[in-house]
Amino acid sequence: MERPKRRQGNHLAPFLRAVILKKTKFRVRCRTNELSVVHIYNEEFIVMINHISIAVNEPEKVANFISELWDGNVYPFPPSPNSFIVVANDGRGSAVEVTPNGTILVPGEGLPDENDLNAATEEFEAQFIKSDLVPRYVATHLNINTEKSIDEVREMAKREGWRVLVANRDRGLFQLIEVWVENTFMLEVMTPEQTARYVEITDPAFIAKAFEQIAQNLPPVSTRVPATMDLIG
Repeated sequence: MERPKRRQGNHLAPFLRAVILKKTKFRVRCRTNELSVVHIYNEEFIVMINHISIAVNEPEKVANFISELWDGNVYPFPPSPNSFIVVANDGRGSAVEVTPNGTILVPGEGLPDENDLNAATEEFEAQFIKSDLVPRYVATHLNINTEKSIDEVREMAKREGWRVLVANRDRGLFQLIEVWVENTFMLEVMTPEQTARYVEITDPAFIAKAFEQIAQNLPPVSTRVPATMDLIG
């Protein structure tokens, strides 16, 4: 069976490559050159990150930037004032919620009836609130893929006045593009070629082999205790 051609803006490509490599059964539909998954079935559950929230100074501007990378759509995000959600249109619900800086999530109080899974839960749910603490940098970062080229991503970031560079992580194990959104938040962007390599090195077999090689190169561990060492305890 000939593999359907990938179209510009199709963000399922890396996922489908992984599916094809694992010989997972799937059906695809071709419509106006658009590749979309109708149904995927396998004995294993498909794990994915559905969405993430980030906080920035200009949520609408940043949301539109991410949407441009994804060829996606931007919508208002009512749970958090002055926020937006970017939907990738990848058939899996991938999205980024972009909130104003200082926005945090806090848990609700109390719990709903655990025996009623259809009970109203609004009063118990997490809420977005405004905090006075606005750190310049955070530990959180986001890695997404795009159909755009390195030069296109560079041009987009430079247009906004943001720091951008091609990074060869771990001495060239894999490559990505660092885009410093508003020069404070690190967004890692991967082209199709970079994503293919990322999928390859995150395969469990690849990781297991890598750790085996590391273990082989480690110096032997001595089990003898030197006579001059005092043991306490």
